Amino acid sequence: MAPEIVSGKGHGKAVDWWTLGVFIYEMIASYPPFYDEDPMKTYQKIMLGTVNFPSHFSKEAVSLIKKLLQHKPAKRLGTLKGGAADIKTHPWFEKFDFNALLQKKIKPPILPKIKSNIDLSNFEDAKHEKVEIEPYHDDGSNWDRDF
Repeated sequence: MAPEIVSGKGHGKAVDWWTLGVFIYEMIASYPPFYDEDPMKTYQKIMLGTVNFPSHFSKEAVSLIKKLLQHKPAKRLGTLKGGAADIKTHPWFEKFDFNALLQKKIKPPILPKIKSNIDLSNFEDAKHEKVEIEPYHDDGSNWDRDF
């Protein structure tokens, strides 16, 4: 949660840019930037705004994340005059082709093999009881017509 949410102040689009910073951090580190077992300590860490970066983070990643996790929403990257373009042109995204993404021309790094519409072989087994999944059969009611 962004500091403005934790503190109960109003919030806007800047929260989304904060969330992007948290997401990028977590994808690189495999854990969130303000994590603590105790939720109250997590909130404290968010309000303090101090982020520790593992040594394997590139300087571009650190720069981007710091700008996205800017404590003051009005100074957060993405909310400044350049808007989202400031994020897209950040050096961390230097080799990323946003146009190819929009045109769906980027090949995924992993393409799972799917045997059927109920194939769950790409997911780990749950440690609890197994649930049988039956394929969906259209009942003809057109409940999804407006989707």
